Amino acid sequence: MNIKQRFSLIFSLLFSVLLGSVLCAVFVLFSNFRRNEFQNRLIKRAETTVKLLVDVKGIDIKALELFDRNRTTRLNNEKTTVYDSKLRRLYTSNDNYTFNWTAKDFEQLRKHKVVIKRKEDYDVIGMLYVDGGEYYYVLTSALDVYNNPYMNYLKYLLAGAFVFGATVVWSVSYHLSKRSLKPLDEVRSQIQEITDKNLNTRLSFSKGNDEVDALSRSFNQMMDRIDNAYHRQKEFTGNASHELRTPIARATAQLENILRQPGLDRDLRNGLKNVSGDMYQLSDIVTSLLVLSQINNADKVLESIRLDEVIFDQASQLSATDAGFRFQFEIEGDMERDENLVIEGDPILLKLAFRNLFKNAYMYSDNKLVSCILRLGTEDIEVVISNTGKTPEIADTSALFNTFVRGSNVTDKTGSGVGLSIVKRILQYHNGTIQYLVPEKNLNQLKVCFIKRP
Repeated sequence: MNIKQRFSLIFSLLFSVLLGSVLCAVFVLFSNFRRNEFQNRLIKRAETTVKLLVDVKGIDIKALELFDRNRTTRLNNEKTTVYDSKLRRLYTSNDNYTFNWTAKDFEQLRKHKVVIKRKEDYDVIGMLYVDGGEYYYVLTSALDVYNNPYMNYLKYLLAGAFVFGATVVWSVSYHLSKRSLKPLDEVRSQIQEITDKNLNTRLSFSKGNDEVDALSRSFNQMMDRIDNAYHRQKEFTGNASHELRTPIARATAQLENILRQPGLDRDLRNGLKNVSGDMYQLSDIVTSLLVLSQINNADKVLESIRLDEVIFDQASQLSATDAGFRFQFEIEGDMERDENLVIEGDPILLKLAFRNLFKNAYMYSDNKLVSCILRLGTEDIEVVISNTGKTPEIADTSALFNTFVRGSNVTDKTGSGVGLSIVKRILQYHNGTIQYLVPEKNLNQLKVCFIKRP
């Protein structure tokens, strides 16, 4: 769950809880108000009846009953009974109805003056009336036939208001959070596009004072520091590699001149040959570092190149310098169209990459035979370079493309461990990929893939 969803969820839940609580409180308060209003009307009915009975001298009971039955404000199923202090019934509006009140209930009524009870669906009001030192107990009940429909209507109305309000808030909060956090998505997209090839890219911001603009400014400041450090490192590597080439080349030439001299001691000659081999290896390392520095600093200017011509050229050069080198080449796919063999690249870097690949395959093979298959696909071109020999004992063969990493199958061979790393960087420069595969025992494969020119 991303931050937009969390923000929308938390805000919507809080609002829903608050809205539900308010609507429930409205329902409860209005229900209590309706009940209190109805009970107050019952109390007034009881008070009116007892006053007519007690205060109006000589009133006829039959007339009072007739008055109660014909009142326009009479409540539904209203029943009233009046008792004297000795609990003798003085008046009742309905002889067929009795209040099941005990002596304890009347004692409580005398103590609290007014007692309200609920029996089934009826509200029963007990009231104590005092007149001239005499106590009268009045019990009145009625059915509030309007309360339930009103409250049901209010209940459904509030429930609908809750569903509508919650739905609107959930929808609005999601779109608002999405819109409010859109600048963060733009910042994330810009950051994902930054690589070591475009460290000079900076985030755009609206020059405001919000958190996103502050984050963008801080990120740009950090990128300034990283870019400066990266350029200083590349500059140092390039300068150091360039400066080291001259003394190494001079020392190598001097060793070769000494080895050409006749009459050298045999042990001395062998020692000087070993030193000369180490110097050549050191020269290869420095040259590799210089190439890496040039790749990092070079502007990406590519041209159309036939890949088969690059492969033939480097295979021919390696055959000229190493007499034991054997090469098999095969093309699979449609060769009738020349554009199927063309990619966009730097010819110098591509030649260096394939020279390293062929040289590695030749040096670490058991029969000095290098096989190369060029597969022409509809959207890409694959180059599969194979040799037979020991395979590396490593679970993740991608680690072999790291600088100064060598496989367990080359411990008896000289090398610096930078050749494949240079190849990988050159291929990345051309938006290509490389894989080290072991399809079967004692079979090594390097698979290179290029995207075709659009």
